Amino acid sequence: MRQIRSTVLDVREEKIFSFIRDDDGFFRKVEKTVYRNRDTNEVKQGEEAVLDERYKQTLDDDYDEEMKYQGIDGTDHALRLKIVVKED
Repeated sequence: MRQIRSTVLDVREEKIFSFIRDDDGFFRKVEKTVYRNRDTNEVKQGEEAVLDERYKQTLDDDYDEEMKYQGIDGTDHALRLKIVVKED
């Protein structure tokens, strides 16, 4: 059975979020845009922006962002971050 392909490119925009740690120990969110061709699965890099909001790591249940990951031993972990409010 043959597959019918469209002549129109099927490219989707995807947003990827990660965090970087600054030298002062605080974290900032990185937003990256990539474009994926759904027919070929080819990915092209787009813009990358480091956002200004600063975060601190927390163990509390009161957090703004959570990033889950697997450790080298295969166990699940979570990095919880709380936005640091600027004092004027």
